[in-house]
Amino acid sequence: MVAVVAEILDRLHQRGICLRARSGQLIAESASALTDDARTLSRDHKPELLKLLEREDRRQRVLEMLADAPPEASYAYLTDDKSHPEYVILALAIRGVGTCELSIPRDRYDPFLLMEMLEKEQLPH
Repeated sequence: MVAVVAEILDRLHQRGICLRARSGQLIAESASALTDDARTLSRDHKPELLKLLEREDRRQRVLEMLADAPPEASYAYLTDDKSHPEYVILALAIRGVGTCELSIPRDRYDPFLLMEMLEKEQLPH
């Protein structure tokens, strides 16, 4: 499904339409370029589009955090407790390695334990 949604975003972008996710809504830059077909496509796939756009937004934010961090910092992370009713989402960037997301069940999420675990982990420098 991710590939289908990415293809939709690409098709819209080729038409000059850039979608953003904001507070659970799809926001179209260059809204004047929106055709009825593009509106229908966006509405029909809104949940999937929002999910993909929100994931990319978290990835970009955590990468920016790592870029702004001192060179000796090997990782950056952020948590998102608003995007999903059952999970807290952890976005993690590791310098020179990559990024990932973890969905942690809310009833098992302990922010202090998470920080302790990340501090203890020997991540590459």
